[in-house]
Parts: sequence; C-alpha cells; structure tokens
Amino acid sequence: MDLENWMGCIKEEIKDKKLSEIVIPGSHDSGSYCINRKSKRTYLLPNLFCLNPVVDRVGSVWSRTQDYSIADQLRLGVRYIDLRVFLDSNTNTKYLVHGFEAGELLVELESVAEFVENHPEEIVILDMNHIYKCADCNICSMLVKVEEMFGDKLCPPPPQDASVQTYGEMIQSGKRVIIALTEEPEMFTSTYKHSEVKCQFDWVWSSESHVVSPWADTTDVSYLKDFLEITMSRERAPDSLHVAQTILTPKTGDTLHGIYKSPRNLKQMADLLTPHLPAWFEDFQKRLKLNIAIVDFLTPSLINLLVNLNLS
Repeated sequence: MDLENWMGCIKEEIKDKKLSEIVIPGSHDSGSYCINRKSKRTYLLPNLFCLNPVVDRVGSVWSRTQDYSIADQLRLGVRYIDLRVFLDSNTNTKYLVHGFEAGELLVELESVAEFVENHPEEIVILDMNHIYKCADCNICSMLVKVEEMFGDKLCPPPPQDASVQTYGEMIQSGKRVIIALTEEPEMFTSTYKHSEVKCQFDWVWSSESHVVSPWADTTDVSYLKDFLEITMSRERAPDSLHVAQTILTPKTGDTLHGIYKSPRNLKQMADLLTPHLPAWFEDFQKRLKLNIAIVDFLTPSLINLLVNLNLS
C-alpha cells in the first residue's frame, strides 16, 4: 500500500462511505515530536524554581509523543492531526505545545497545506482540541491565516442531524480539510469563545460535538481496553467523527519513578501498549467499527494495518 496516497489508492472501496465509516490513522499530540530538554517550558508545568532544570530534563521525555514531524506523519498515512495551541505572550507567537513549546503553529500548518495541495485525493483532519491563553482576537487572526492557506479546500461541518459527507462527495467538491476547534472557553487562562468565532468562520467544526474523543486517562492496559470498548459501543451521532484514544497517560508519580526505573520516558510506556494494538484494532473493527485511532509513537506498520482494515 502506498501510504502517502492511501485514500486515493482505495477510493473505489471508500467512495460511498461517510468519513465516520472509514478507519483513519491519527497521532496523539502530533506536534510534540520536536520537544527536547532545551525546549521552552510553559506555565502548564509547575514552577519549582531551583528545581526547574530537573523538571525540564525529566518532563521533556514525558512530553514528546511522536518521532516523526507532522509532514512525515502525513506522508506515512496519518490523516488526523491532534494539535494543542498555545500563545506565547512574550513573542505573540502561537506554538504547538505539550507542557513545553514545540513548533510554530503556522509553520506546521504550512507543511499541511503543501501536503494537501500535492495530494488531491487525500483528506486531512486538524483537531485543535486544546487552546491555551488565547483570546478571540488571537484565534481569529490565526483562522484568517488558515483561510488564506487552505481557501476553498476547507470543509464546513454538516448541518445538524445530517450525516458526515462521503469520501467521494468531499473529493468531488474539493473540500478536503477539516478544522476543528475546542468549545471550552475555560481552558486554563483562555478567553476564547467558540460560538463567537464560529459566527465569523462557518467552516469551523467543534472538537466536542463533531469530533467525539473520550479519554481514559490511565496507565492500565486492561482498563484502557475496557474503556475503549464501552465508549465505542455507545450510539454515535450521525454528524460526528469518533476518536479512539489508544494511549497510556502517565501520572506525576510515573515521571518521578522514571528517574530510576523503567519506564523512563513516554516512549517506553507506549511500548507497553503497542504490542496489543494490532489485535485490538482488528477486533474493534469487526465488532464495534473503528473510525479514527490515535496512538503515541506511530509506526508505518501500525498505520498500514489500520489502512488495510478498510479493505476487510
């Protein structure tokens, strides 16, 4: 399978399927791939003053969730990108963030726009489900840039109680980019309000009502599987996408224990889960119907497995 163009490769098989009926590989905290111990800390991390260098050294290895850049993730077949947006008030620059600042948001979006332009049969979902320290004016200025980048490729959400469009309909219309934003105005110190932004940008989807993404918040593999089965078995709205967050989430104790015993970083914790995923995904597709599956440290082999579930 040519993963860079996988949707186009299987277009006959998926042309009449709604986007919510297609198995779509996704990455968790997609922009965190470049975080390292030299990355700039944000207020999302505790300020322990003289201990901050230790926090930064330990925290950075628990904040990076991917090995590949967003551009490479797209080339490897990822079609759901999980973005956390943070405004650095000192520079007035928007960054992707996961505890630490990662890449500049607009630079990363430019790489997505380039991919979409060069791959006319591929659909990309950008889910900005966490927004930190951003007021409406900050978000609106960002969305103006987004509109300039993607133009008429931006796909508006379906009308209420209507089905998500089919792959074939989206390709035919040329509207191949979905932008979802969180509705949560209370996210930390954010003063952003989704309803006000939506009035100006009618192509904006909701990260809560249009993209349903339950989070288990656990380090227990068995609990995660049970949680995914329960949440995936619930009735789904016809106009929503469903994300299976197949990830383990470390607690503060895990990061401290990682100083002297395994798992010593998020990659090692993810490795505890990864061997289970092929069997899980095949089983979920048979019984519960997968839609979007996101994982930490995605590999080409796992992406290939997810893509091929569309042919089973």
